[in-house]
Amino acid sequence: MTTIFKTPFATQGDKASIPVEIQPDGSVSYTQGYGYDYERDQVTDPAAKDIEREKMNGIFHDITEAIGEIQSFGFPKWDEVGKPYAIRTIVYHKNKVWQSKVENNNIEPVAGNAWAELKADATASDVGAYSKTESDQRFQPLGNYQASGYSYSKAEADTKYQLKGNYAPAGNYANKGDSYTKAETDGRYQAKGSYQPSGDYATNSALNSGLNNKFDKSNVAQGTGTSKVHVMSQKASTDAFQPKGNYQPKGNYALAGASYTKTESDGRYQAKGSYAPAGSSYTKAESDGRYQSKGSYQPAGNYALVGASYTKAESDGKYQLKGSYQASGYSYSKSESDGKYQPKGSYATAGSSYTKAESDSRYEKKGTGKSWRKVGGAGNSTSTITLTEDVRGKQIYFKLPGGSGGENWTTVMMPPVDNIGIAFHQGQTGFCDVCTLNNGKNLKSLRGVYMDWSEVWVSE
Repeated sequence: MTTIFKTPFATQGDKASIPVEIQPDGSVSYTQGYGYDYERDQVTDPAAKDIEREKMNGIFHDITEAIGEIQSFGFPKWDEVGKPYAIRTIVYHKNKVWQSKVENNNIEPVAGNAWAELKADATASDVGAYSKTESDQRFQPLGNYQASGYSYSKAEADTKYQLKGNYAPAGNYANKGDSYTKAETDGRYQAKGSYQPSGDYATNSALNSGLNNKFDKSNVAQGTGTSKVHVMSQKASTDAFQPKGNYQPKGNYALAGASYTKTESDGRYQAKGSYAPAGSSYTKAESDGRYQSKGSYQPAGNYALVGASYTKAESDGKYQLKGSYQASGYSYSKSESDGKYQPKGSYATAGSSYTKAESDSRYEKKGTGKSWRKVGGAGNSTSTITLTEDVRGKQIYFKLPGGSGGENWTTVMMPPVDNIGIAFHQGQTGFCDVCTLNNGKNLKSLRGVYMDWSEVWVSE
């Protein structure tokens, strides 16, 4: 089962800090580790070293503490000693997770141009997007809409048109006030009936007065055996009554010419009915010019004018589908990314390799005949000598005194960077640790025993 290092190794034990740099005395360091002295024979070699308990505890403590950070927080904690941080490095700092946005980042993680906070619960505002509520308020649901201004809104239609109802047929009506109302007509005209021809007739009261005045004193009473009848004279009778004829029933008639005849009324007035007030309805011409013919139309709504909105095809070609997008400019386009970054691969960190120009100036081309040449003079296990060229990453040879024919040699391959110690030996007792300085132009002896040389040569 995997161990979770909540407690680093030797938290309460004896431990010593391990230095990073190579130590002159050959003791353990993170750069060199355990050197050759720890391999020497403990009985016969006075330079042999023991594996120290405190330092071993310190090494294991450092390793398990670093692993525990990642196990607990998911990422290593940010620390001053970790600077500068590479671009896209992720660290844990002050209860937040941060990613470096720049190369060689020396700034403490904080929101800005150098660091970006990584959150599992990122909100829409964190990425410059609208929330669901904002989108619902800002945009209308997907639907089949007409262009803006294409139709009247409800308020415009309610103001412009009257409600559906039982209205009189369209016709040429008189203006209000040009015709009598029912009450005015009933009070002004008599009911339809069979009346005598129009004439200059006497009224009942005038007739009775005339009759009384026309009776003659010579009226004679004649006996009939049962009653008496007064008989007017012929003259009086003639003056009191109109000649015999076909007259209409007795009534109170208007003078001839004071009323319209049927023909005049039929030609002058429309038939009795339930009519809307004058001007409250549109004429045929107005309706035909104002409304479209009856047909199968879409439901009433607030439509835009045709052409004022994009069609489905136009919208699909112009806009991307609804989704969770980053704000414009937040990300690089494909072409920008292709122009800005190199393809994914396993690359060395910047500065860990030589450029072509650096390599060309540093090394001789293969086959130039300069594979063996002298670059330095005499030295020993405590000296620092100057070289005629940069020997980093090259095979160097030390010319030693003695040996068959008066020459003896030992060799070592130098590391490609300064300050990395490497050991070479002579016989069973002689050795020396050396490193380069000053961009490979100096050779420094870190320590050694029984080691002297007269010349230094290089071979590629």
